[in-house]
This record gives sequence, structure tokens and C-alpha cells, in this order.
Amino acid sequence: MLLLEPMQIGNLDLKNRMAMPAMHHAYTPDGFVNERLIAYYRTRAEGGAALITVGGCTIDDFGGGAGFIGLNDDKYLPGLQQLAAAVKGGNAAVAAQLYHAGRYAFSIMTGKQAIAPSPIASRLTREEPREMTLEDIEKVMESFAAAAGRARIAGFDAVEIIASAGYLICQFLSPLTNQRTDEYGGTFENRCRFGVEVVKRIRRETGDDFTLLVRLSGHDFMPGGSTNQEAALFARKLEEAGVHGINVTGGWHETRVPQTTGDLPRGGFAYLAQGIKEAVDVPVIASNRINDPEVAEAILRNGQADMINFGRPLLADPQLPHKVKAGLPGSIRKCIACNQGCMDMVFSARAVHCTVNPVAGRESEVQVTPAATPRRVLVVGGGPAGMEAACTAAARGHHVTLWEKDAKLGGQLHYAASAPGKQEFLSLLDYYQEELKARGVMVALLQEATVEKITEFNPEAVILATGSLPLEPPFPVNRAWGVISAREALAQKVPLGKNVVVVGGGSVGCEAALAVAQIGTINDENLKFLMENDAESLETLKALLNRGIKNVTIVEQFKGLGKDLGITTRWVVLKHIRRMGIKAKDQSRVVEVNEKGVVVEKDGNAAVIPADAVILAVGARSVNLLEVPLRDQVKELHVIGDAAEPRKITEAIQEGFEIARLL
Repeated sequence: MLLLEPMQIGNLDLKNRMAMPAMHHAYTPDGFVNERLIAYYRTRAEGGAALITVGGCTIDDFGGGAGFIGLNDDKYLPGLQQLAAAVKGGNAAVAAQLYHAGRYAFSIMTGKQAIAPSPIASRLTREEPREMTLEDIEKVMESFAAAAGRARIAGFDAVEIIASAGYLICQFLSPLTNQRTDEYGGTFENRCRFGVEVVKRIRRETGDDFTLLVRLSGHDFMPGGSTNQEAALFARKLEEAGVHGINVTGGWHETRVPQTTGDLPRGGFAYLAQGIKEAVDVPVIASNRINDPEVAEAILRNGQADMINFGRPLLADPQLPHKVKAGLPGSIRKCIACNQGCMDMVFSARAVHCTVNPVAGRESEVQVTPAATPRRVLVVGGGPAGMEAACTAAARGHHVTLWEKDAKLGGQLHYAASAPGKQEFLSLLDYYQEELKARGVMVALLQEATVEKITEFNPEAVILATGSLPLEPPFPVNRAWGVISAREALAQKVPLGKNVVVVGGGSVGCEAALAVAQIGTINDENLKFLMENDAESLETLKALLNRGIKNVTIVEQFKGLGKDLGITTRWVVLKHIRRMGIKAKDQSRVVEVNEKGVVVEKDGNAAVIPADAVILAVGARSVNLLEVPLRDQVKELHVIGDAAEPRKITEAIQEGFEIARLL
């Protein structure tokens, strides 16, 4: 297997071709390395990754701010030395990413006005940066070099310059953000100059024997910005300047092309790495949405890259490399690309966690230890909360039985995975089914729990994870015709008429609306056939892709749609709603649903939205009929997940883990 083969980058001998790229975690609020950060990275090193890049690491007072790892002062050296030693002690090579955000820096985090090639505000910060003088440019280049030297002193094996995501070096390279008329602006050669000179300064500071990488945007995905062709030309110049490897990612933070959500297919940006690899002779690392070893292996086998980044996949499962080596791909807890615990946290200035891995970021404080006395544990409900509780309890040595009233496990995972861009949610079900089997959990399907059955089973501890059901709407509904729940709509088992109205514009309503709007759109296979044979014009193909056979309207009582969606996913969902031609009527109160359609009131005026079918997405209610009658019947009783209170999958898995960890 190519993933397991050793390789070399610069002077680094790497044991395999699996790397962890730098990801911001906000674990270091004061810039100093702490035990939380050390334990987090030590765990990933011990999990078998060959190269771990930590960061971003600030190089000066302008380009980073609170929450980033400090590398701009010698006072940070003791902690950095401990971090480097911990990663290397876990048998992985370690690099430090040299970070400067340029105009992406938030003044609230740095206490200073951001600096950039030109005074052009970004949609990310909505702040205008100060144009860098030649003196500023000189100082920043020296800061890059000094930080690299500091990393070498601290014991790091390499440094990586960030020239991706729209940060400072990208801003110099792109004509969108560089409108200078001096030697650092204008021509492509001049716009490359800053990044190339940063490389040369670091080479002079650290010497030729110290490995240097660049994290490069393979395509800005910004209209008028740098494409993969320009990125390849820039990569060639970086190689000539002394770079030993190119780490290729996707576009800028401002792009309207999804970079990390499930909308991007697995390995969807491998072609960007391929474009860079064709231009350089140094190793190239591929990134973005590669959460499956088979996809990673294919990228290597096809010659598109030399190494694979597993970023969020190693957040989700630190043992991924060891599981690949052991030939246990089914036991990998894959990243489901939900962004809830990682990217949403980053852009909300909060510490990163992981939806599917309740230990992520808590490695220094949370331990799963063998139970002092193994007990007979019954878990009622086979959704995410119940499956996590069963797996964790069994891992501790308890004798666990799981009852599920339906014919299959998964609960709401099946509905969630039906929404556009959410197919990865089913990979979590695959993991749990493998884990339940491996842990010896006795799973009984079509087993509806009653007080009598539970008392007869005589468990020593009961965990109720009985989930939730759709909430009844607070307005009259004539159910004698096509009125269904959002869950039924996502399951797509109920035929719908031409005109469909979704009541409720939260995340569930938006996802249900998109699922219905996609009915009748062209599929991937047919689109490929028509494009290959020039059978239709591009305009016709886009129309077939963006318009289905349903007319969909969302009605929302409050202002705006998808307010409960995460910051990094909401814009994608709203973009798709516009693309699919879904009508949105917010600030509209539903008065009644009858045979004519949906009666709404807005600004004191009533109107009827004609509908052949109505989908209700007005919330959920807990299903918890067993707790009260069981209180005096069992020795220990817990209620978790939606059975306790309807929330998101993150809370369900977290609660399942915590209860089982303490049994």
C-alpha cells in the first residue's frame, strides 16, 4: 500500500505518507503552549501520522492574535520545545506553520489595524487594512525568518509557510488584493516577489539542511484571482528559491466555492495537487476532504500527489494511520464534514472539538478506563447517543445490550444523510456498527422497550436514548391530504405534488426543501455523458442541474433562514436555496394548513400559498415515556440525547460518551 511506504521531504525521512496539516484550534489563548495542546498533538503522533504540522504560529504582532501559538518571541521557546519533543516522542516528525493573516487579521484579536499589500477590505473581517510600506515588507520578511530560526531552536524538524486560504502571501500574489505599483505589484513576477523573498530569508536563517514547506492555495476560487495555472507557476518559483515540499489546499476563505463541507466530494481537490505536481520536482501533499484511506491510496496511485493530508480526519480519529496499517479501515471513525465542532468553532473564536470524537481537545483530562466492576448495561435506542453509549460502556468492560425498536440502527442519521451534502453521516453509522460488533455488544433490532421487558431483563444500569419525534405545529392542520414531516420528506418515501411548501426555515426545513427541490435534477452520470458528447449547451446543462420538477417555498416566522446552522455551513445552504430557485417567505406566520394550501399572515395581511404538499419542520419533542415508571424499577437510570432534550448530533454523542465513561 502506497500510504504505508516511507518517503523523504528535504532532509526528513518519513515513515509513511500520512500527514496532519496545521489546523487552528484556539487551545492557546495566551500564545503559550500548554498541556492541552501537547496532549492533543502527542495523541495524533502516537496514532501513526508521519508528519504533523502545528499552527498557525504567529510571527509578529499584526498577523495572528489571541488563540494562535506564539512563535514571535523567545519567551515561547520552553513550551515549543516541550511540544516538539512530545510529537517526536510519539514517533512523528513535527513542523511549525509560520502564519500571517494580512488583511484577514481581526483588529479585535491583535489590537492593531491589519496590514496588507493594498488597502482593500475583506468580506471576512469587513475591516480595511493599512497598505504595507517597504519598511513593513522588510520587517515581515525578517519576522518570518526569525520565527523559522526560533522553530529550529525549539527542536522542530521543519517549518511551513502559509501561502493559502487568502492570507498575506496570497494577497501579494493575487491582482484582486495587490494593486501596488512598486516592485511588489503589477506583473506576475512582481506579485510573486514577496513570497519568494520570504523563502530566501528563511533559507538564509535556517540553512539548506532545514526542511521548508509551503502551504499553497491550488486555486483561489475567486473571480479574477489566481487559478491552478498561476499557482503552479508560483510553486515552481518557490522550488527554485529552496522549498522542499508543496502542501496544496483549496481556495480562499472568501470564496463562494465550498472547501470543507460535504458538498465537496471526497478528494475533490486532488486535481489541484496534480496541477502543482506537474510543475515541480519536490514532493506534493494533497488536501481537503480526504477522509477515506481508499480515496487517499487512489490519489497516490494515480500520481496526483506524493503524500496525503488527514486534517479533520485525525481530529475525528487519531488512530487512523495505525488502523490503515493494521488493515482495519472499517474501524476508522471518519470525519463527517459537518463543521460543527471544528470550522464553526474556529470562525466563532472558540476552542475546537469534534462532533464524532468526544475526546478531541480533552486528551489531557479525559480517560476511558476499565470499569472497577463490570455490570449488565441496557441501552434503549440505537441512534448516535445510544450507539456511542453502548460502544464506550463495552470498551470499559461492561456487558452491554442495545435494544432498537426499528429494523435498523442509526436513528436520525438516516434522515440527516438524505440532506444534500450530508451523505458522510452514514459513514458514522458504518463505524458504529463495526464497533458494536468488535466490542461484543448484543444488538437486538425490532425490540421495543417496555417497563415489563426491562424489569424482566434485570439490568444493573439502563441508558435511555429513545430520541425524538416531530413537534406538533401550533396551528390547525388538515391532515386529510399531503401533509408530512420533514423526516418523511428527507426519507423521500412519500410522493409529493408539484407545489410544495415547507413550514419552518431552520436547518431541518432548509435541508428538506433542498432535498425536494433536487427531485428531477440531472444526476452525475447523465451530466457526464451529455458533457462528454457535447449533447447540450452549458446553459442547458446548468438549468438541468439547478432546477428540478418541484416548485418549493419555505415559510419562516422570523427574519432569515437557517439561523441555527453553523457559520461555515449556513452560507452554503443559502447559496443552494438561491441556486435551486426555492422561494423564501420569512417573517410570515402560518395561520392554518388546509386543503387549499398554507394560510400565512405578514404585516397584518393574510394570504394563501397554494400547495399540493406541505412539509412541517417546526421542531422536535423528546420521546421519554420510560423514565418515570422505571425510576423505582432499576438500580441506575440515565437519559441522554434527544430523549433528554432535542439538540444536535454533537450533544447526543457527547452525552452518550460521558454517561458510559462514568458508569
